[in-house]
Amino acid sequence: MKAVVDFKNAFVLIFLIGTTLTYILSVILEISDYNSRRKNGSEIPEILKKYPESQTFDKEKLSKTVSYQNERFYLYIIEITIDFILKIGFVVFGFYVLVYNLVTTWFGQPSDFGSTFMTFFLFLIISGIPNTIIGIPFSLYDQFGLEKKYGFSNMTLKLYIQDSIKSTIVSTILMAIIVSLASLFFVAFPNSWYLVLAIALGVFMILVNIIYPKFIAPLFNKFQPLEDGELKTRLESMLHKAGFTTDGLFRMDASKRSNHSNAYFTGFGKAKRIVLFDTLISSLSVDELESVMAHEVGHYKLKHIQRRLILTFPILAIALFVVFKFSHLPYLYEGFGFTVTDINSMQFIGMELVLLFYGALSMLIQPFSMAISRKHEYQADAFSAKLCKTGRPLVTGLIKLNAENLSQLTTSKLYSIFHYSHPGLEQRAQALEELEKTL
Repeated sequence: MKAVVDFKNAFVLIFLIGTTLTYILSVILEISDYNSRRKNGSEIPEILKKYPESQTFDKEKLSKTVSYQNERFYLYIIEITIDFILKIGFVVFGFYVLVYNLVTTWFGQPSDFGSTFMTFFLFLIISGIPNTIIGIPFSLYDQFGLEKKYGFSNMTLKLYIQDSIKSTIVSTILMAIIVSLASLFFVAFPNSWYLVLAIALGVFMILVNIIYPKFIAPLFNKFQPLEDGELKTRLESMLHKAGFTTDGLFRMDASKRSNHSNAYFTGFGKAKRIVLFDTLISSLSVDELESVMAHEVGHYKLKHIQRRLILTFPILAIALFVVFKFSHLPYLYEGFGFTVTDINSMQFIGMELVLLFYGALSMLIQPFSMAISRKHEYQADAFSAKLCKTGRPLVTGLIKLNAENLSQLTTSKLYSIFHYSHPGLEQRAQALEELEKTL
């Protein structure tokens, strides 16, 4: 079958116009942030100057931060340009049709669970190969060029290859499970698979969150219980005060790969774990670590995580219902060059096509999701300050983290609206100082 894209097709037009506008908007936002660095990158915001820790940002550090962020900007512009060309090219030149023809030549038109699974699974694998190949040099340069240049990466080539193999195996297994569920429901519930699949995927996400801390994460890092001492005592006391139970406090050997600092909560229910990067422990004081972790506890106690998880189910069900409806429209397939024979056997292609034009429009809703996230971050900051009776250690800890990670202190407001899930350091400090007056 020869792929002939119908450029008058509404779905194709939405994809082409949306993808182009998204690319242009992305470039404009990046340039906006770049110009903001040029204008403000050599200055410490006034509100931060009162903190002695801000002196970490001396002229050399500020210059290094601007240079690091600019190099990331140059690399990202190249990446999104190539990604844009590939997205348009794959559709215009019928790449997805060619892949579909190939897998159906091997396994025939999908008719039962086995043939549906194999065509769906191999379609995803083969269609993803070009992006994977093109992504390798960018990943290598990021790890062994840019990150090493600025003193972050401790990665060795051997470890990089091992991580890549493990990541590929894990992601392939997870994808195979999802594809098998979808394939089974396509065949068993042709008129209601969207609802059954939404439930199954919801349960699957919960199970992954439960097994990840104990079975997946240890494939990549070593986790040791936090040793006895002041830090452990303070954190346990803070957790007790907050009424928060966990499966334990753990130190992760993050420095094996990178000098970037971070901490996170992982798991679900009683399987929740608090994980601190060894780089973070060596960077912050006990007061600062307590405040940073109290912030993370705040997300749970204020039910940000739970609400997000609960909202996932109806959103997933609605999204899959939309996919279900669109995947039964011959007009969708014909626009992208597919010849419709049995539409029920092609629903996984319909799902892929819907995701294509959704991706072209997804940036439109990004400011709304980012705004909600920033609101939650302010609330978690306030929770930390109230629990610890002060917000100052959180501010000083964030200043140190920004300095060590070479994060810029002032960002473009326009860029922040679309890309920042956390408020800027300047805004967080101001909000915490206002709260401090009431404590």
